[in-house]
Amino acid sequence: MSTSVPIAPRPQEVIIPSTDVLTFAFDRPGLFENDQQVFVDAKDPSKRISWYQAYYIIRRLVKGFKEHGLQEQDVVCCHMYNNIWYPLIWLGIIGAGGCVLGTNPGYTPSELSHIFKLTNPKFVVTQVQCSDLVLEVSSHGSLAADHIFLIDLESERDPKGCRSWEDLLRCGEDDWERPEPSQIAAYAMTSGTTGLPKAAMLSHRSIVSQTATLENEFRAKTYVPRQLIFLPIFHAFAMPLAMLLPLRLGIPTYFLPRFDLADFTRAVGRFTITDMAIVPSIASSVASIPLSERYLLLSLRHLISAAAPMSAAVQNHLYNVLSPNAVISQCWGSTETGWITLFSWREKDDTGSVGHLLPNVRMKVDHSPVSTLFSTEGNPGEGLIHSPSMFSGYLNDVDANQAAIDREGFFRTGDLVYLRAGKVFYAGRMKETIKVKGWQVSPTEIESILSRHPLISDVAVAGVASEDEHGLVDTLLRAYVVRQRPSDSDAQGWPRLTEEHVEEFVKSKLISYKQLTGGVVFVTKIPRSSTGKILRGLLEQAEIDTDVTNV
Repeated sequence: MSTSVPIAPRPQEVIIPSTDVLTFAFDRPGLFENDQQVFVDAKDPSKRISWYQAYYIIRRLVKGFKEHGLQEQDVVCCHMYNNIWYPLIWLGIIGAGGCVLGTNPGYTPSELSHIFKLTNPKFVVTQVQCSDLVLEVSSHGSLAADHIFLIDLESERDPKGCRSWEDLLRCGEDDWERPEPSQIAAYAMTSGTTGLPKAAMLSHRSIVSQTATLENEFRAKTYVPRQLIFLPIFHAFAMPLAMLLPLRLGIPTYFLPRFDLADFTRAVGRFTITDMAIVPSIASSVASIPLSERYLLLSLRHLISAAAPMSAAVQNHLYNVLSPNAVISQCWGSTETGWITLFSWREKDDTGSVGHLLPNVRMKVDHSPVSTLFSTEGNPGEGLIHSPSMFSGYLNDVDANQAAIDREGFFRTGDLVYLRAGKVFYAGRMKETIKVKGWQVSPTEIESILSRHPLISDVAVAGVASEDEHGLVDTLLRAYVVRQRPSDSDAQGWPRLTEEHVEEFVKSKLISYKQLTGGVVFVTKIPRSSTGKILRGLLEQAEIDTDVTNV
């Protein structure tokens, strides 16, 4: 029997315009001039884009994609690191009637190949440094090299057959498409318990709603915000901050390709940055900045942390290097729902809460699956969410869609949460996915990879907690491995399987945050239920394999 408890949303609601993404982006409610600089390269500020330049280039991209054969709802993949052109290309694809797909440039060939098979992109926009991988994966499918556009190609033609993205800009310009708000505009990759990433479908309504809600928060600020973006903007956390808000409100937004402490510190000081999105692992790095350089951070006013819980120790350590005016807010959300909670930029919370529900968000807490496990203060249960920002389902995955949405249309987050004094607190995960440095990792995916190793008989992967010197608690991935035993006749020449072999095998197949940083433990047997399900809670108690003859 369900014991779902409804929790009322915030008193105020935000009116969500019933329009498409591009019309919303350029319906400029902010009071700023056409030449307002909105996208700036933080490493080379001579590379910058004004509001009007963005408008003009996007119209040319709309025309260019159509002239090159993009049809309504065709998929275009953006496979690149952060850069000032990314938001324009992202919006140009949507404006041409396509679906934009952002992928991680750190993916391995097998990971990107799975995503291409799932989404079937017609074009890819990438960078020279990422093009070899894209070409390798494309060679096994139907994507031709001349459908791959490079944004940083110095010559007109790439020796391998790729095109310069400037080809898209030479076709003139055109107005953008204005589809119904329910039409799909983007795919966002997410991780599920099946072990393979799924494509969450985001409608125009979803993207507009998410941005309108955050815009409401930004408008309440009494200072003029200046953003630094270094988290990947294909990710659901940074995407609304980077893509539409700068155009809506004229916010100067500075981009780093990825986080680097020296580049970060230099950019904050040079451009008097006020706002940024961070994750706890980066917060720990920032908190370690030497005393002699802390003056560079005095302009910071609002830091929003998400993707993983930030401990009170890390939060307080970070406050020590910031101005007294700075506020660190935690945020809770998911690819499927967008941002769910947030604290106001005025509210300096030290309770460990992930914030208040954002406007238009409704939440239920379902205690039935966990009622026998929790009887302490707050009574955690699974958080179920409904909001206009919700996704439209997973691409080509009926079973996953049925499992993810309840009968009332609420999304099952798989997160354990509870309410105390009007604040939402995060208590952990119900699903088997593991959060590593803010990324969701499916242990099933890693197990599937390891099971292909000829010297591995059985395997299970689990997360183990690790705390650094600043109190930052992160999760490390550990593999519990049962060795393949040789027959008596093969024993003499049977190769050795070591921890290093297992780690290197994973390293060759998967991206950095899916590595076995928690080590490898050789065991005699993986604990399983009668139906074969891995009993992950018993892995630490598994019998250690003490047979060193094969190590």
